[in-house]
Amino acid sequence: MTVGLLGGWLALPAGAALAQSATPAAPLGPNPSECEIQAALFGAAGPGCPPIVMKRPPPPPVAAAPPPAPASASAPAPAPVAVPALPGPPPDPPVAALKAGLRAAFRIGFDFNSARIRPDSRAVLDRIGAVMTAPEAATARFRIVGHTDAVGGDAANRALSQRRADAVADYLAEQHGVRRDRLDTAGMGAREPLLPRTPKAAENRRVEIVNLGG
Repeated sequence: MTVGLLGGWLALPAGAALAQSATPAAPLGPNPSECEIQAALFGAAGPGCPPIVMKRPPPPPVAAAPPPAPASASAPAPAPVAVPALPGPPPDPPVAALKAGLRAAFRIGFDFNSARIRPDSRAVLDRIGAVMTAPEAATARFRIVGHTDAVGGDAANRALSQRRADAVADYLAEQHGVRRDRLDTAGMGAREPLLPRTPKAAENRRVEIVNLGG
């Protein structure tokens, strides 16, 4: 179970699975601006914002694929396949879908062992709500995933992280009119620590919000 404030982080699961995203979360400070939130979730800040480059942790290393087996001397090389050109350029995707899979890290406080959002975290959620309801994000969907530290049992931590993810989604829907069908939620408990070497650290208590695209 978590103690004190929950460090909230706003993973793109593969299909229905809740696997870690290949794109690490961009950690933001305790009081990010709407421009910083836009840059973290969409890859670029919106109109009227200065250029912002988000610093993301390096992705986890990927195991090298085994070398291909040597081709048989008697097997002929495959012939090239001609692909016909498409009739004209493809349409531009919505702005919100250009960087689907990006995620950002926010500090969101909850009462101890509770899904009640602390008042000092509502300002951050208000900026997130403003970004989600902006015209350039109108087609985007988001996944909100709760995480805890490793204090307490797995079942209790997963239930608590689910309730906190639901609380964030409910706040965005009720206070900012973000359609609930644009928000997906899940609770991971302590199964995906941000700091695996220190699983009880406060930094592991977070809520991740991911751009799922349009």
